[in-house]
Amino acid sequence: MQYNVTAGKRDLRVDFIRGTVMIILVVVHIEIFSWFNFFSWERVGLISGAEGFVILSGYVLGQVHKRINVKSGYQASTLKLFERSVQLYKVNVFIVLFVIVLSALPFIDLTVIKTFKNWSNGEVYKLFPSLEGEWFRSVANILLLRTSPHQIQILGLYCVLLLLTPVAIWLFNQGKAKWVCLGCIILYFYNMAYPIRITQAQFEYAFPLFSWQILYVFGLMAGYFKEELSRSFSQKNYHRLVIFCALMSFAFILLAWNSPNKAFPPEVNLGWIEAGTFYDLHHRFFDKNKLGILRIVNYACFLTFMYWCLTYFWQPINKAIGWLLIPLGQASLYVFIMHLILVVVVEAITQFSDVKPMYHTANIWFNSLCHLGAILALWVMVKREFLFKYVPR
Repeated sequence: MQYNVTAGKRDLRVDFIRGTVMIILVVVHIEIFSWFNFFSWERVGLISGAEGFVILSGYVLGQVHKRINVKSGYQASTLKLFERSVQLYKVNVFIVLFVIVLSALPFIDLTVIKTFKNWSNGEVYKLFPSLEGEWFRSVANILLLRTSPHQIQILGLYCVLLLLTPVAIWLFNQGKAKWVCLGCIILYFYNMAYPIRITQAQFEYAFPLFSWQILYVFGLMAGYFKEELSRSFSQKNYHRLVIFCALMSFAFILLAWNSPNKAFPPEVNLGWIEAGTFYDLHHRFFDKNKLGILRIVNYACFLTFMYWCLTYFWQPINKAIGWLLIPLGQASLYVFIMHLILVVVVEAITQFSDVKPMYHTANIWFNSLCHLGAILALWVMVKREFLFKYVPR
């Protein structure tokens, strides 16, 4: 039943988790209420797919670039990281320009990816420049990543983090990993106390660099020093850690099911915590934009326990759902970029941007089919390698 570790090959457990993260992101960005929302909208803890996207990206890069550093040297690693960052930057700019061009066509409505709607107050934010505005200002905003569909804003964060990765790896190679760790923690708490959007890019509204870097860098360190970390844990201590993470994950799930979120039916609210107290707790310790400290703890515990479950029960889990999740996880960046198409398609079918996603007003079975159809469409695109030559993976 256990996972069979094969030297030199991909860790399919990580691909499985990344595939799960991709499904959560697709469900969240196609803003209709379906049965999928019962595990994607902060129901398995006060966490989302974005944290997984960042930390697992760092983890995989840490493993890959440890091998590159050993085999080809630091310079080769740095060059590859720079090329990857430039590639993603070009993709980001291309998507924005492509959306602007398509918007000129009268029969295509791209409002769903050109605006962001805050459902709590109904306010709509324009994310793209007006065609009547000063062209040079619009061009500058595009080049500085101040214009982008909100569904892919995290790519801007990823571009910047990739550019900073060679500095972290150089310090790792100099035996300064503890200093990197300390620096990340200081930046994180500084931004909690004095929030700042250091790049002024659009992604920092949702993913402020000084806060979200901590997930990426800790993931990078975990991947880069995976062998060292494995040797430092005895089997007994590892199982103690897993038990602790399992108990904490269960506690966070119970906390999440006390959410007074009115999008869900009242029957799924445990009601152990008063609404005002819950919202105050969430704002202080679990806020997504600020990346609250307990949100990080929640994700670390959940990820550790999930990885253990996949290790010891791999065969039945893989047989049941691995066929879907592993391909999506192995092409996670491709899926993340291409899911924009499905957002536009489902919007054209359902007009979901006009209706607040809620259980009691939703056509939940039809919406579930829409979510499932989008996920399967992305899976087919991956299996058929649709546009693999042009879209990064």
